[in-house]
Amino acid sequence: MALLPFRSTIARGWLAAALMGVLYFALAAFTIRFTRFDGGVAFVWVSTALLLARLILLPTARWGPPLLCCGVASVVATMAFGLGTGAALPLATINLAEAAAGAWCLKRRFPTIGSFGSLAEVGTFIVVAGIAIPAISALGGAACAVAATGTGFWSNWVNWFTGHGLGTITFAPLLILAFRGEPISMAREAGRRGVGEAMVLLVILTGVTGFVFVQTKLPLLFLPFLPMMIAVFRLGRMGAVVSTAIVATIGTALTIKDLGPISLIVGGDGARAQFLQFYLATAVLIVLPAAAELKRRRQMLVSLQATSALQQLILDRTSDIIMRLEVDGTIIYVSPSISRVGGYAPEQLVGRKPHDLVMADDVDAVVTAHRRALACPSETFIVQYRAMREGGELGWFETHTRATVDEEDRPTGVVSIIHEISERVAAQQELQQMATTDALTGLKNRRAFDLALGDVVEQVGANERPGCVTIFDLDHFKTVNDRFGHAIGDLVITEFADVLRSTVRGNDIVARFGGEEFVVLLDATLDQATVVCERVRARFEQRMIQDVTGQRVFATVSAGLAPIVAGHSAAAVLKAADEALYRSKHGGRNRLTLAA
Repeated sequence: MALLPFRSTIARGWLAAALMGVLYFALAAFTIRFTRFDGGVAFVWVSTALLLARLILLPTARWGPPLLCCGVASVVATMAFGLGTGAALPLATINLAEAAAGAWCLKRRFPTIGSFGSLAEVGTFIVVAGIAIPAISALGGAACAVAATGTGFWSNWVNWFTGHGLGTITFAPLLILAFRGEPISMAREAGRRGVGEAMVLLVILTGVTGFVFVQTKLPLLFLPFLPMMIAVFRLGRMGAVVSTAIVATIGTALTIKDLGPISLIVGGDGARAQFLQFYLATAVLIVLPAAAELKRRRQMLVSLQATSALQQLILDRTSDIIMRLEVDGTIIYVSPSISRVGGYAPEQLVGRKPHDLVMADDVDAVVTAHRRALACPSETFIVQYRAMREGGELGWFETHTRATVDEEDRPTGVVSIIHEISERVAAQQELQQMATTDALTGLKNRRAFDLALGDVVEQVGANERPGCVTIFDLDHFKTVNDRFGHAIGDLVITEFADVLRSTVRGNDIVARFGGEEFVVLLDATLDQATVVCERVRARFEQRMIQDVTGQRVFATVSAGLAPIVAGHSAAAVLKAADEALYRSKHGGRNRLTLAA
């Protein structure tokens, strides 16, 4: 029982293939019977368009039945109306190969080809199915015609190429859309009013085309193009292919009866048939790309409308500032959120330039980001800066900037999303302060000092800039802690930190290394540094330290001083100062010793 649906599917596939074969035979027989004007190949050929359209919409694995049925139809048509039994099988093979190769190439390039919704798809279809493949298959077709009839090779090549190529360009798009069921779906979407409008347009086109091709006095072949273009603009792709089919059907039928402007052409029936196909292909090349471009623009309009609605929703809800600027930096739009964030009304800023509000030190960074965005439209650039609020208060802001471009990808300005980061910057600065500051004294910690010393050592090496390092160590600090307690010990440490701060100069760097040890980076010569360090030692020696209970403590400090010498590392300088401090401790304390 499980095989019944599978067998039913196979049966339907073979039935559809058989119907394809019948239609293929009818088209092939008609064109062979009435358009073999010089005894060679047919001047008009529509059967390839039929088979190509069907193969494009089928998976490759299901190509077998339609190829077999259409191959049989081609053999029978050639035997009955064409070049005879000997040429029937080779010509059928070439016809099938032409359709299969075209469908395979098109599906490789556009897996869902058949909508003709872009110029790229239309152009690929014309080049592959209407030019390249027919040009190749015409070589085999012409060779068969020469072998069967003795007619000229190149004349047969031209007739095959034009007949197959122009026939495919003219009829394949209509057949593809018909097989996809788009006429029915479009009619449902259009409703009664839309279907009525389409019928009126197509009736007008039918009347104009009939008038043009029924008379033989005036070359009015251009007249159908106007209603065809109206049908394209009103009905889209379906209007393009249906209007082309109407013109092709009426034009072909009346031209065969020697009616219409084409009958005025001097030459044989073959020349008239080729001109008719050229005319029809020209009509396709006019209306089908126009329909594809029209669809693309409609899709773009729908997308823009959706994007516009989304953008408006975002603008209404976001707390960020959205700003659009021209290439020269002039503001042309500011979102309403500028009122909440900066205190400005949007109209206050339109026509101005952002760096009127940016802190002078940060203007260069903002301008650079703007220029880089214009130079690289595909990238987003981020810049942080300080800007003035309406009340004169400075705040930190972060801007993400990206260029806007025109249809040729040329920059037309930039769009910026601006977010206030004042709290984040403050938090970062606080963390940075905590990471580089001693909690007890408020002095820099060892990490901050090491970074500063490393910078100075590099500068000394490059510019011979003078500098010295002094290490201070409180004398008998453990005894102070043991006798008076850690609270007094902390008070001694903070008092010495105050002495250091008040004695050294503003450009000197003071840090607590840990415990009772301090270090100072002095921007001074060795003689100047000696004077400063002696002043620190003497002031601390004379300082009386008293806690809230009235308990008094006197303390002293020892120090080791070392100059920063070009070529010596930071570690070497610290080691020299530490060795000098060691000699101070062992020399009686409360003294300064210079490095050896």
